[in-house]
Amino acid sequence: MRNLGHVAKYTFEDILGNSSKIKDAIEKAYRFGDVDATVLIYGETGVGKEFFAHAIHNVSPRRDGPFITVNCAAIPDNLLESELFGYAEGAFTGAKKGGKRGYFEMADGGTIFLDEICEMSEKLQTKLLRVLQEREVMRLGDDRLITVDVRVIAATNSDLRKLVKEKLFRLDLFYRINVLSLVVPPLRERREDIPFLLDYFLNIFCKKYNKNIKGIEPEGIELFYQYDWPGNTRELQNIMERLVILTDSNYISADLVTESLMISSPDYITVSPSPTSQFENTYDQELTLKTELDSQTAIVKALAAAGGNKKKAAQILGISRTTLWRRLKKYNIL
Repeated sequence: MRNLGHVAKYTFEDILGNSSKIKDAIEKAYRFGDVDATVLIYGETGVGKEFFAHAIHNVSPRRDGPFITVNCAAIPDNLLESELFGYAEGAFTGAKKGGKRGYFEMADGGTIFLDEICEMSEKLQTKLLRVLQEREVMRLGDDRLITVDVRVIAATNSDLRKLVKEKLFRLDLFYRINVLSLVVPPLRERREDIPFLLDYFLNIFCKKYNKNIKGIEPEGIELFYQYDWPGNTRELQNIMERLVILTDSNYISADLVTESLMISSPDYITVSPSPTSQFENTYDQELTLKTELDSQTAIVKALAAAGGNKKKAAQILGISRTTLWRRLKKYNIL
């Protein structure tokens, strides 16, 4: 399995951040590596749940065994069953001669990481429960039980307790996988890590794209602090790659940061520009908007007059796009 690449690639040194929250999570996860119980990792998209799963395996007694990753959301339900538990020869049309081992058999002596476990169907949840209870699997189309020695680490970005109440996740399976639970904090709850992450990714992408960028304008760094980061560290990484690609000067501009954050935001909507005549306002209208600069109404009026074009709205208000971005965040208009 190691020769096929089924190994844990990351360690705790690969988990970035110096904040107390991320350090607490790392310390807790490190202790989980010393034991052999099932672990359930909670965390939003992009926080690095898989990094923690790899790292736990790499400090566990199973570190020399295989590490099998399964994304339960990425594999169709009818295929996931055969992938997890394997199948016997002739189990279905197209089945390989001699059958096929499933992921649990492949992970024997090591760890299986079930990412997005909440996406499993009720049928698969039932079969998984038996594997966790009995440490035995039965291939599709077979009547032979196969003993497996596997540690399970699961992860989810959903509230499993809520899914249990809604009858979408089995209560007995929840108890079985929730022996040791770990919550990975989102980036907005550890903003003190942002400067470290910015420097780290800036160096990584400058080397990748042969750039010599020294840093980010102070106003741009402030925007990183103000943003809520729904995509967490993964989103920050993607934005930094874009910024490095688009920057040819010594410093990444605040305007480019504004543009990149707006595009990255799930609430961003591309608005087709209206005819130029609709952008034009009388001197009195523009003067009124400028005198009402600190009001939410002024910004809404400017956006309406600009047909949703934020660059033109900033011009109407007589402010920079960076300042407009701050106002949009302040009044929750984004």
